[in-house]
Amino acid sequence: MPNAPITIYDNQMRRVAYLQNAFGISYETPFNGLWTASFSLPANDPKSVECKPLYFVEVYDERERVELFRILPQTARRSADGQTVTYSCEHVLATLLDDVLFQYHTVGNLGYPTANVLQYILSNQTVKRWQLGSVGISRQFEYNWENETLLAALISVPRPFTEQYQWTYDTTVYPWRINLVEPPQLVEAYIRYGVNMQGVEKTVDPTNLCNRIYGLGYGEGVNQLTFAEINAGRPYIEDAASQAQYGVISRVMADRRFEYPETLLARCEALLSELKQPRITYTVAASEIGRFSDTPIYKFYSGALVRVQDKEMGIDFTARVVNKRKRDVRGQPGAVELEIANRPQDIAGTIADLANRQRIGEVYAQGATNLDSHDFADNCDPTHPAVLRFRIDEQAVRVNKVLLSYKSEAFRGYNRPIQAAPAVSSGPSSKTTTASGGGQTSGSSSATTTAAGGATTSGPSSTTTTNPSGANNLETPTEGDFWPFTYNYGPGDVMSFTGLHDHGISAGVQLMTVGGGYVTWVPSGNHRHGLVHHYHKYATLDHTHGMDHTHTIGSHVHNMEHTHQIASHTHDMDHTHEIPAHNHEMEYGIFEGPIPSAIMVKVDGVVIPGLGTNADDIDIIPYLSKDGGGKINRGWHNVEVIPNSLGRIVASINTQVFCQSRGGGDF
Repeated sequence: MPNAPITIYDNQMRRVAYLQNAFGISYETPFNGLWTASFSLPANDPKSVECKPLYFVEVYDERERVELFRILPQTARRSADGQTVTYSCEHVLATLLDDVLFQYHTVGNLGYPTANVLQYILSNQTVKRWQLGSVGISRQFEYNWENETLLAALISVPRPFTEQYQWTYDTTVYPWRINLVEPPQLVEAYIRYGVNMQGVEKTVDPTNLCNRIYGLGYGEGVNQLTFAEINAGRPYIEDAASQAQYGVISRVMADRRFEYPETLLARCEALLSELKQPRITYTVAASEIGRFSDTPIYKFYSGALVRVQDKEMGIDFTARVVNKRKRDVRGQPGAVELEIANRPQDIAGTIADLANRQRIGEVYAQGATNLDSHDFADNCDPTHPAVLRFRIDEQAVRVNKVLLSYKSEAFRGYNRPIQAAPAVSSGPSSKTTTASGGGQTSGSSSATTTAAGGATTSGPSSTTTTNPSGANNLETPTEGDFWPFTYNYGPGDVMSFTGLHDHGISAGVQLMTVGGGYVTWVPSGNHRHGLVHHYHKYATLDHTHGMDHTHTIGSHVHNMEHTHQIASHTHDMDHTHEIPAHNHEMEYGIFEGPIPSAIMVKVDGVVIPGLGTNADDIDIIPYLSKDGGGKINRGWHNVEVIPNSLGRIVASINTQVFCQSRGGGDF
């Protein structure tokens, strides 16, 4: 049994007073909301001086400890009954309002479960009053907070959950302990007419019914976040059964705290599960008779499942207690008012939530659309392309446009040498010089070429001669190896014989004549034969002339056309060219060369097909390198413009991106 219904503690949790004279004690415990309490004291109570702002208050409901609160405003009143001071209190969970997550914080995602996220928030306490207890639900969402109180960040963690959750507290230890658990799924209490029910009121409110939700998160305009990319291209979710019953009712849920489509989608799914049916509320006036009998089925607390039965009205349902109120713990100890509903909170019924969203729009950095231009001009050729590098910043949340424009111009030089007078240069030549292969020169010989006059050469003749030499009176016949005498030799040119000779017939030989007679051969005696024109055919066999002979060649001249054929060859020799020192003067100016007739463009190594020598506003987003999720990689990108000849490229890249107002310094 406590010493008093109210106990006061200072900021260091040291007990400073028991308030035995406290009256008008009331409290309210909304499900997953911030609990409140109030009490009054006579103005002349000496212990009222201990009730200072932000001191802690422990409230008891008879023998049962309600919770630990802290004092906020105090109101002094004068009435017919005298002067009183009333104190309003809030649960000590509100101490997390005293610290903030200053500027930008990102926590969570894969490998970082809910317990780690909660621990990160609590680690930012200036005075460590709270510690993390049990965490019965584990998800891996990513969270972003900016200039947010620790309490707002903590309460926002389970909002994307589709399953039900409950915050519970243990303030009997220090640091105080907070738990995130699943609420009980079994019926824990009963309210029956004629037993502990004094009245019941049912309200069916379709005002905030919604069966299609469009979700919007971080950003603005066309750059505001949606979940269409992970929801088959649809920026909304809906419930077909509710639409069949009530028709299509659409709402827009805009919360710029969400920077990732997965988290935004999960939040919208949680809201749709609450809003797809009208909110049904039962306000039950009951008697908490369990406090007299210690029967747990007649004790009520927020979050418990209760079964309400009234046979006369045809009421029999099970729902969760979403709020418990006691208006006078001492004056009406058994009177309790319960709010039982099919969902714990009406989304539009929380004025604080609406105000909080307005505050978010003011203190959360939303970023802005940025336009950027990158210009480039340079000479290039097929082996040295024009390369333009540009960067998409890591803070670019969305890339709206990346447009490439370029044109081809004549190759541009800026100086050229002035032609110099003939000069001699020096230095060793290459040891091996290769002349052009197959070189040929032709032309007339020298007008007069004189051989060595009276030259004589001698030596043996050829050892084998197959044709006779030096006879102009011989000709080669067409049949066999015969040569005819074609010259008419006179008698004096040949030989003659004198004296007797015969022709191979002996004297006295009788020779037959034509007609049948005969004659007798008589030698003619000495005589001579003169050779008339005739020729002899005779065969000359292959033979050799073995002899010494001499050729005498007199002075003479060769006048003739001739050609020299020079085959490919090398000159292996060391030689030196002596070149005196000299200077080449330069002429400065702008001198143009060829213009390319074809262009190839590569973006991050990918060729863009079908481009000409000039192009404007080419959308290169499809060709930029991307990550595994299909998003354009942040960082550096390359554009190569490759001509088919020498040339000059003038190019520009224009980007439109939506950037966060975060990162960097203040210089």
